[in-house]
Amino acid sequence: MKKSICLVISILYVFGCASKTEYLSYDDQKGKGAVVFIKDMKFCQSYSIENASQIEGSKGAGERLHYKNSIFMLCMKNKDWILRD
Repeated sequence: MKKSICLVISILYVFGCASKTEYLSYDDQKGKGAVVFIKDMKFCQSYSIENASQIEGSKGAGERLHYKNSIFMLCMKNKDWILRD
C-alpha cells in the first residue's frame, strides 16, 4: 500500500514538473529559440537548486520544493521565458 502511494505521488510530481522544462510550454518573447531555452533552463535549474539548499533545515520538504520552484520560475521570467497557461 505504501509503495503504491509513493509511486502515485512520484508520478504526479514528475508530470507536474515536466511542463516547466519543455520549450513549447513557454512563450518565446524575444525569439531566442530552443537552444537558448535549454541553456537558460539549465542555468535556472542549477540556480534554484543552489539557492534552495540555503533554506533552513527546519523547513519541510514540500516547503523547500515550493521555494525551489518559485526561484526557478522567477529566473525563467527574468530571462524572458513566460510559462503559457
